Amino acid sequence: MKKVEKTQWFIVGLQIIENEGVTKITIDNLCNLLKITKGAFYHHFKNIDGYIDALMAFWLKESTLKFIENVEKLDTVKEKLYTLSHMSASSKYKCEGRIRGWGYTNNIVQQYVKQVDKLRLNYLAKLFQDCGYNIEYAHKRATIQYCLLIGLQHIYSEIPASDFNELQSMLIERFEVNAEKYLYDDTRK
Repeated sequence: MKKVEKTQWFIVGLQIIENEGVTKITIDNLCNLLKITKGAFYHHFKNIDGYIDALMAFWLKESTLKFIENVEKLDTVKEKLYTLSHMSASSKYKCEGRIRGWGYTNNIVQQYVKQVDKLRLNYLAKLFQDCGYNIEYAHKRATIQYCLLIGLQHIYSEIPASDFNELQSMLIERFEVNAEKYLYDDTRK
């Protein structure tokens, strides 16, 4: 019997979402693509909901936690922001828009999308706070930056990485102008 590593199940699942859509996430389709039996599926997962939960945990790890982990190794906030932009633009998984749509009809997916959004927004806000901006401004700036990413995934999903990076850079640079008034005032302490 062919042995399939658990990670392969998730890579194939994300490829199915990207290429065929979420309705093709079925036990039969997964097993056919991996050329294994349904018994192998049930060896790893209790049912399709168990698979979806594990798939979404993999997506969260690959598209959010690993990004943050890698970016945290950098020195400056500017490096972190530009690197996040580059990583987002060149992500190997191009199915986030479809996952977000799936979240409207699947409670498991919806919970992961909410978790991803919270993690990403909080991380971006933290980066802007690390620049010295006040909490309110940092959160608003993070929201705008993040909305660009989500919006592009929906209306321009095939955007070339260079165009995506250019838009992100324009936004980052635009915010640097006249942002001094949002810096913490150390004299208020």
